Amino acid sequence: MYKYKKYVKYLFIAAFVCLTGCAELSELRNLNRRQAITIRDQSDEVAKLKNQMGSLSDKLKASEEEMTKLRKLAKSIGEGVTVRDTIEGPVILFPEKILFDSGMSAIKPNGEKALKKMAEFLVENSSISIRIDGHTDTDPIVRTKHLWDSNHHLSAARALSVFQFLTKSERIDEGRIHIAGFGPNRPIATNATTAGKKENRRVEFLILSQPFQLPPKESSLSTESAESIEQETEAATEPEEILEETTSEITVPQEASETTSEETEEK
Repeated sequence: MYKYKKYVKYLFIAAFVCLTGCAELSELRNLNRRQAITIRDQSDEVAKLKNQMGSLSDKLKASEEEMTKLRKLAKSIGEGVTVRDTIEGPVILFPEKILFDSGMSAIKPNGEKALKKMAEFLVENSSISIRIDGHTDTDPIVRTKHLWDSNHHLSAARALSVFQFLTKSERIDEGRIHIAGFGPNRPIATNATTAGKKENRRVEFLILSQPFQLPPKESSLSTESAESIEQETEAATEPEEILEETTSEITVPQEASETTSEETEEK
């Protein structure tokens, strides 16, 4: 009998050790699975970062090549044409004196020669679109006031003249060219000096690697938001119906109602 109890005791101990070992083994397996998932997720994240870095490097290289092309173009035109980088993209700047007489929007002969080189650049780089920006100084229009109500009208008219020359005379696709007239609103120098005003009177060509695209008329976002509003409206009306049903079904015991009225009177 004593031996039997001893064997049973050992059996329980062995079973306990076995169960403990199995639990520890199961925990180790779960830990290994979690670590494997973490390593996999981190590997995916590293791969994404590498792809993003590669894409950024390609964009920087393309941007440098584009700036080099624009500098060559500006050098070939001369006459003070320069290139600068802006938050919107690279810009090639034409001083007023190349294209227009003071207060006028008719393109001068030398201006047409310069714009022909701009047109050649657009033909050679068919994937590029441009925005023609007209700019002025802050001086009010005096001599040609009968033509323009403000500097905004003058800047827009100059941008339109360049647009018409490139599309009509040089046959550049109209879909690749946009225009804007900023008047005196975007100075690049002070308007307190004659030299600064001279710099501000200019026409700029903003280089657009990707043309402007309007969003779709009915986006999926607006559809989803409309559906979510309908669902929220239905969810808001349902509880009221349920509340009315449950209120009509609930009967208050007489004693409870009496005590409630007494408590109300006391308050």
